[in-house]
Amino acid sequence: MTYIIKNYQEEFIDAQEKVGREATKHWKAFGQTSAAQLKQIYSQPNFDPETRHYCFKDDNLVGFLTSNVLEPDEPKRAHLEFPIVLPGHEAAEELLFERAIKVLQTKGVTVVRTRVSEVWGKTKEFAEKWGYTPVELLGMLYSIELTTANIQETPELAEITNYDHERDFEQMVEIFIREYGMTPEQARNNFESLAKAGDQVVAHFVIRKEGEIIGRALALRQEDESTQAYTATFYVTKEQQRRQFLTKILKTCKEKGIEKLDASIYGDLLPLKDQLVELYESLGFSYVATISYYEKEI
Repeated sequence: MTYIIKNYQEEFIDAQEKVGREATKHWKAFGQTSAAQLKQIYSQPNFDPETRHYCFKDDNLVGFLTSNVLEPDEPKRAHLEFPIVLPGHEAAEELLFERAIKVLQTKGVTVVRTRVSEVWGKTKEFAEKWGYTPVELLGMLYSIELTTANIQETPELAEITNYDHERDFEQMVEIFIREYGMTPEQARNNFESLAKAGDQVVAHFVIRKEGEIIGRALALRQEDESTQAYTATFYVTKEQQRRQFLTKILKTCKEKGIEKLDASIYGDLLPLKDQLVELYESLGFSYVATISYYEKEI
């Protein structure tokens, strides 16, 4: 097979999303960026089209690799995602990786960093093959089989009520601006999108005290697996609320026919990972995988 590698062109974006979704459809805790979001990212002033590589066979996109130079790191570093390639075109993987490394070297990069997980396709295999070493834990993934789960009902669950968009929208926007550094536009778009998401939202709960929201939790259905769901951002003002929310989510998911629920520990939750692991395991969750940064000198 003859493969041709090209740098970024705007007309590649829709195919990039399509290939990415197909190639990663069985990955856990990973989402292919939409074409609309890619267009927004690639229109930024600091975007470098030479760091995005696309592999074609007979004018059809079969794989791609994205990278970006991290400024002003010293030694000069770049973030490089491993090749995402359609089945049957594995020969494109090495071609994409070699091209990306050569381009980054011409830009003075001496260290490349990537994300690796056991449940992200061949990323662990690629890391070993190309001489990467782990440097930083990014997240941990846990999962529970709800068909066999024993969920304990507790009186505290009565404190939890369904999110009411008309009543709670403005409060939640303020919370996400304050607690998670979102812009007002980002926070509003987030909750407006959830209000329109229909059956994708399996559970969206709040806890109120005298009209003020003091806790919030969410579970969403996986896009490609209607019987699987995952927990999203929790906002808690007391740690015991996390157990309450998780128990309520487990109960609701099981009632709605969800067979498997995933939960992640990442970002600002990592300092709490020991107590969260204990909580998840006490509720019946099992460890699935880690997500970590790996690095390599080039």
